[in-house]
Amino acid sequence: MSIWDPQPQVGGRIVRPYTMTGGRTTHGNSPIALEALVAATAQGMRTRDRFRWESAEIIKRSRTETAVIELAALMEVPIGVVKVLTADLREQGAVTVTDPPIELTTAGEGYADLLRKVLDGIESL
Repeated sequence: MSIWDPQPQVGGRIVRPYTMTGGRTTHGNSPIALEALVAATAQGMRTRDRFRWESAEIIKRSRTETAVIELAALMEVPIGVVKVLTADLREQGAVTVTDPPIELTTAGEGYADLLRKVLDGIESL
């Protein structure tokens, strides 16, 4: 099942987003930007088996720094789910989150360039 295609695939995994986050829609006190980079910590890699599938998958896919938006695309889950779970993992020390530079969070040209690069990366999948 894909977030872009509402028709479930036969034999695919069908889990509602609110189930993945325990019904939560917010992700902690500090917001996580779409282009923030997530990286698994050594502790996260050691304890990955203790987490539910979605959280363990975030850790696995962030062995190298990966943007939050890219994780959502790779995992085929809504971005809100990835933000909530990433915030949980950050609080538990399983991942680090590197926010984008301040100049990229404004509506400047650098931000548009970054979004184009993210879109190009997603389209290449």
